[in-house]
Amino acid sequence: MRKSGMNRNLVTRLMPVAAWIAVIVIAYATLTHVGFVYSIYFKLAPYLMRPAMQTYAHFEHVIAFAILGALFGFAYPRRLILVCCIVFGAAVLLEILQTTTPDRHGTLIDAFEKIAGGAAGILFARTARQLWPAKDKSS
Repeated sequence: MRKSGMNRNLVTRLMPVAAWIAVIVIAYATLTHVGFVYSIYFKLAPYLMRPAMQTYAHFEHVIAFAILGALFGFAYPRRLILVCCIVFGAAVLLEILQTTTPDRHGTLIDAFEKIAGGAAGILFARTARQLWPAKDKSS
């Protein structure tokens, strides 16, 4: 087996691990003390031209779930319904769970932003797989 085939196989095997780790990281960032989110914002703000915190939060929701959707889309390419259930379900469930924390609040607009980002990531993964299909293993 050639080295590129080995690398592709390794990436394929690690993609589900990366996707589930991303769910854990997003869940932690969503449900932890709000000071954690502010500390990340204050570290990134100088590099992002100091957007308002609310603007940053909107982009962060979309980008985080776009990455999550892409990871799950690549991890489970033949299971679109499962991928959609996991990504969209995580968006809704995390917003609901945020209402149980003392210093956070879940909102419908945040859930929609996360769902839109997740859908974009899933669409990206499906499009990328169609444009650059995996090489035939017999060659």
